[in-house]
Amino acid sequence: MDELQTSDDLILDPQQHIEPILERVVDEVLKPESYDETLVAQWVDKICDRCMKDLAQLKKPYKYIVTCQIMQKTGASLHTGMSAFWNEEEDSVQQYVWPNEKKRDTNNSRMQCVLTAVGMAI
Repeated sequence: MDELQTSDDLILDPQQHIEPILERVVDEVLKPESYDETLVAQWVDKICDRCMKDLAQLKKPYKYIVTCQIMQKTGASLHTGMSAFWNEEEDSVQQYVWPNEKKRDTNNSRMQCVLTAVGMAI
């Protein structure tokens, strides 16, 4: 943050800033893959690392937390939850479920990824 920033430059809009990063990164990592339990840990690390790097490149005055869960689709349901005590005006969270219902293809129909990014103002 070497340059002076306007108040608009400091705002973190989850739909505008975070969701496109989550969607792009998870597509890049998982779209060419078929579910393989031995590769899940590598995928999770790669997705979290890339998301964190891209979020930091936004150069917003925020701390970030990224979580990623990948599971094989077997018909079982996946429930996630989150609770936070924070500044509702400045802090935000964005969750992205992959594959997106509108973008399904046969290659990735056997796995699901739930990616969550939290941004907390500094």
